[in-house]
Amino acid sequence: MSLRVEIVSHLVGQEVEDSYGRVLGILVSFNSDVNGNVKSIEVKVADKGLESVEGDRLQVNDGKLTILPEWKYEALKVIEALDRAYRRRRALETITSSSDIPAEIVENLKRVLNEEIKNLKIRAEKVGRMIKDRLATIEDESLHISKAIVDIQTLYFSGEVGEKSYTQSMNHLKKLREKLMEEKNDAKKTLDKLEKTVEATLTQQQPQKIIAQQEQKQQQPQKQDTQQTPVPVVVKIEEA
Repeated sequence: MSLRVEIVSHLVGQEVEDSYGRVLGILVSFNSDVNGNVKSIEVKVADKGLESVEGDRLQVNDGKLTILPEWKYEALKVIEALDRAYRRRRALETITSSSDIPAEIVENLKRVLNEEIKNLKIRAEKVGRMIKDRLATIEDESLHISKAIVDIQTLYFSGEVGEKSYTQSMNHLKKLREKLMEEKNDAKKTLDKLEKTVEATLTQQQPQKIIAQQEQKQQQPQKQDTQQTPVPVVVKIEEA
């Protein structure tokens, strides 16, 4: 849900952070509809230019405006939609077995819902790839930070950089690496939750599949054993 104008208006000119406490830039403007909902914001990124962000990705935490990463925003939307769809499908199953509503009405609703679930799974695959791409980028950025740490340490221990400059540099690099690892762990957890939510549909259908197989087995005619048990022949031999 988008934030209201009266909330965001007080934050213009202040820093905007992401979900992990990293400063993204300065809030310099925003756009809203006539109902007072913020549709998007404009963030000044350093001195390079402006970046537009959708209003639905905004949150206010401890008086600061924060932005959800796009991969997390998309993942949470799909997870919520899939979970709701699964619960509605279970509800329709209950209605089918315990209601006098015409079956064709319920079956039509099921078809529509199953089509929506199918489309949501396609979206989930795209979001999953988005998260995996971000994880790969994080790995590259981590390697870049590690190289920068080695470079500044080499300069410091060789006497080419003073202690004050070295300390400031290491503080920045360590904080950057810490926040990057925080995002990495969050991305992995979100991806795992997304995959488990998609798999939930299989576990829900499995009991129904087993029941159907059992019913089909019961309806099949039992094969009768046509082979007769041989009767042993006793031969009596009389002595001469």
